[in-house]
Amino acid sequence: MESRDGISGVVDASPDDELANLRRRADRGDVVAMRLLGSRLLTGDRIPHEPREGFSWIGRGAAGGDVAALELMATVTGIGAFAPQSWPDAFHFLSQAAERGGASAQAQIRLLAAGPNAAAPINVTESWSDLAGRIDVAAWIAPPPRKPLWETPRIRMAERFASAPVCDWIKARAQGHMRPAMMYDGETKTEAVDPHRTCSDYQFDILNTDLVLLLVRARVAELTKLPTVAMEPPRVFHYALGEQIKAHYDRCGNAEEGYGVEGGYLGDRIVTFLLYLNDGFDGGELDFPKSGVKFKGVKGDAIYFAHVDAAGKPDPLSLHAGLTITQGEKWVLSQWIHDRPFGVPGPAAA
Repeated sequence: MESRDGISGVVDASPDDELANLRRRADRGDVVAMRLLGSRLLTGDRIPHEPREGFSWIGRGAAGGDVAALELMATVTGIGAFAPQSWPDAFHFLSQAAERGGASAQAQIRLLAAGPNAAAPINVTESWSDLAGRIDVAAWIAPPPRKPLWETPRIRMAERFASAPVCDWIKARAQGHMRPAMMYDGETKTEAVDPHRTCSDYQFDILNTDLVLLLVRARVAELTKLPTVAMEPPRVFHYALGEQIKAHYDRCGNAEEGYGVEGGYLGDRIVTFLLYLNDGFDGGELDFPKSGVKFKGVKGDAIYFAHVDAAGKPDPLSLHAGLTITQGEKWVLSQWIHDRPFGVPGPAAA
């Protein structure tokens, strides 16, 4: 019988027993165990957080031909975590996974090789490595023009920021994983379900993101002129019929107290970016009640707004809400951006 980690043994084995079993299998050359062990060390899943050791095990699993490890190496290399950031290396890992039958890797390459504005993924007419070599990173990162919508608060938009296939990809990656949306509590310094937010969400982490999402984030960085290292993990929000988010601020409000790793992180959110993943719904406008501004994008449009004024002080006019859906449903990708590298103790960048 196998446990949830695919470990042979008793289903209700203790975490220590599961970990010891994984280590034994990995030491014997089991590439799946290498990847599972590495993933848990990378994220601190029920074991001490040892990301560099985790990265090493995932790399060994990839070298042994494990498809999921190769796909994860593509993601980690694309991020630049525990190894120098390199798009060519990331695409190389992805093409290796595709050549070994990795469905996600193949779909990513077909989508990325088609380009950021293509109406559909490209058909495969060559090797996966050759197709990966056609991915134009510069085109993917270059955003459409940004348009000013309002100055108090500062609101900008970009029409056709993402193509329909990209929107569909992100939406599909989140479907089936949604949970009741949480809000950050500045007093408890934790997230909790809040009656002001009735929608659902899904957060991508290093284990479940991919190169499509990473290139979208790189495009967000170019549009907002803020670095990806200042970004929280992205989330998808889903608003079903009758759901909403009441007026609130996105800032966490812990600049003086600190939170995060060992309570030493002093940063806060300064920008919210939203990408509309679908349209055809009624209601659901993004509402700024203190300034009288309302916005509703179509599929592929993006909007972002600041939580601070031009002097860097909290802007009370950034109060905003997601109004009630009266027909259909709304899907958006949300990206919160901070004033410094996210989660890293220390001062803000100059």
